Amino acid sequence: MFAADYAAILEHTTPYVISFRGNWSALDFQPWGIDIPDTHRFCPTRLATRDVVEGLHHLDRFSFGPQAMLMPRWVLYDCGEFPGIVTGFGVPAAALPDPVREAYHVEHRPDAFVPLSMWVAVPTARPGGWFGHNLSSANLIMPNRPLPGLGTLTKALGLGVTRVKQQYGATQWGSRSLHVHLHFGDLHLLSAFTPAHTHAATFTYRLDVDPTAVRASLAPGWQRPMTAPTMEFAADDGEAILDLHARIEAGEDLRLLWTEAREGRKPWMLVG
Repeated sequence: MFAADYAAILEHTTPYVISFRGNWSALDFQPWGIDIPDTHRFCPTRLATRDVVEGLHHLDRFSFGPQAMLMPRWVLYDCGEFPGIVTGFGVPAAALPDPVREAYHVEHRPDAFVPLSMWVAVPTARPGGWFGHNLSSANLIMPNRPLPGLGTLTKALGLGVTRVKQQYGATQWGSRSLHVHLHFGDLHLLSAFTPAHTHAATFTYRLDVDPTAVRASLAPGWQRPMTAPTMEFAADDGEAILDLHARIEAGEDLRLLWTEAREGRKPWMLVG
């Protein structure tokens, strides 16, 4: 049984996966009891997948264009669709309001499948490890935010499809998606300041994935277990971030536990 928001998403959308067909035997197409139909399992080397991929690039533009982190087409192919996965939920264009169809450039194609969310991940050299490098939701452009929980359910879908044991990622302090990543557990901090990234104020994390806990987190009435923090700082506190990074490099095992809004909605980080 799924919480009401997730049940509504499953009722009104269809899950999909894009991955090279040679990878399919390693994937789970029925994660958490969510069936990804044969018709929505796409191979990026097939021309029939072209329109869905086009939709992904529009979705990426809505999400990351303002942050100057748009993915070139070759990056999505070389570092997602072919070696890894892209997964999420979508609907026929006819189910969308006119402004959203126009944003996806499908205003004259009512039968086109439109991806409303995506999680992109690639496997690491470590068995069971996957690096998630893009989580996007069209709720940013949907009137009245009609699909609450879409980002969280999309990431849960990806964690199940990949059968991941350790999920790695990099995101910015204060990102609007932090609550989604933290939904599934504490984030073990591998860096707090990352000059190798386009945005140096990026942290790198590892999420140890417990399948039982992931499934439980999608059920009605679930509440995330909390641990008392030992350090709190504002997302834009550069001095605190550098101090945290020094502690990580010195070998401390530190985790991002939660984030909350303070001081006029400014995001604060809780670490322990």
